[in-house]
Amino acid sequence: MLAMLAVAGAGCNRAASPVAEVSVEPTAVEASPAEQVLRQMIAAYQAAKTYRDQAVVRLKYRQQGQWFEDDGKLSVSFARPNKLQLRAYQLTLVSDGSHLCAVIADPDSNDLDGQIVIRRAPERFELDTIYQDQIMLDVMSGGMGGPPVTLELLLSDAPLRELLATSRSVTLDEPETVRGRACDRVAVQLDDGALVFWVDRQSRVLHRLQYPAERLTREMAAGGCADVSLTAEFLQVGIDEALPDADFAFAAPETAKQVSRFVLPPQPLASPMLGQLPADFHFAGLYNEQVTRDSLLGHVAALLWFNDHPASETAVRELERIRQAMATDEAVLFRAVCTEPSTMSHAQVQALVRQWGVDIPVVRDLEAFGRDIFQIPYAPTLVVMDARGVVQIVEVGANPNLATELPSRLRLLAAGEDLATAQLTQFHQQQLLYQQKLSEAARLVPQDARLGRPRMR
Repeated sequence: MLAMLAVAGAGCNRAASPVAEVSVEPTAVEASPAEQVLRQMIAAYQAAKTYRDQAVVRLKYRQQGQWFEDDGKLSVSFARPNKLQLRAYQLTLVSDGSHLCAVIADPDSNDLDGQIVIRRAPERFELDTIYQDQIMLDVMSGGMGGPPVTLELLLSDAPLRELLATSRSVTLDEPETVRGRACDRVAVQLDDGALVFWVDRQSRVLHRLQYPAERLTREMAAGGCADVSLTAEFLQVGIDEALPDADFAFAAPETAKQVSRFVLPPQPLASPMLGQLPADFHFAGLYNEQVTRDSLLGHVAALLWFNDHPASETAVRELERIRQAMATDEAVLFRAVCTEPSTMSHAQVQALVRQWGVDIPVVRDLEAFGRDIFQIPYAPTLVVMDARGVVQIVEVGANPNLATELPSRLRLLAAGEDLATAQLTQFHQQQLLYQQKLSEAARLVPQDARLGRPRMR
């Protein structure tokens, strides 16, 4: 969410030499008290032989009088020169000093199609070791607080260099206590507010990082959110403690696809029904009429599954605007398909759509044909069938561009175009390209770095 902060940018820094503002060496220019605290913090991390923490990035905000919190987990265990365990949002990276292994947890892509990065461990860990894999970097940058700042402090040759180079000022606030530890507070003023480091007055380790919240507050205000804050709490911090080998152990699944770098799989099809003729189905109308598969033949049928939810309300209203704009086009039929159970009466469904201010014809899917035949995961979902009854379009969730995209696609279908075939052809081409890249990445895994004999799916 705040991946564009200078902290994230500084994490990507590959410069080999430090600058005066952040160098841990004495300089000719006398440092301010705030700069001295930052230098002492940097020196503590750069000199550490081992380091560990359990961190939580916490977004806190108030909405409609209630407080909400969203947490992201981060943890770092590091033993110089090349043992590391990093857990950053969806990414897990482990190096035991011999092998480096990394996986990304992503249910939507089956954990990146079961890929696991296997490489020889570097002789010495640097930021490039991690950030040279663009997908790893994207995962960390996409987290609420961006990449862990502790990686920057431990591994960079010039920690916080870009951060301080783009800052407006660096000041020392009044000291405060965090979990019983007295901390100096260094405020680095950026364009979007202050980034505040809470630094232990004795050990000089980082206990808390407060992110600027001005831009985030503006972005979240549209959703009625206020009092927005984003902090990283560094818990169970330890420097120069003995770390067990178990901290750097990694068990690779036998079915994993071992690769030298992550390869992004293509986006899956919205539905396996695309390009298929669905089995027989029927819906109940609100006025005792019945809509069947055969009754829709000869028309392009735009069916929007919805329920009593704000997202469905938005989608139904959008489809109604499209229906009204295409009112003279008799080749296209529009139906809103209600998924609410029979405990909601026809009259209640009618009252609901009247409350939404729409006149689109409504039918009810009381036998869950959407789930069982069209394999719709949730509402709202739009399904468009051509005049033959073949599924041509499936869109799961609300599409903010529906009003501009759908009418032209409906007219193409009414003219006899086959949109599904083109989409399926493109998907198969993407799959072939992905398999080629995956095979190349698998070939580049060094033989002495391979783990076991994984079965390639």
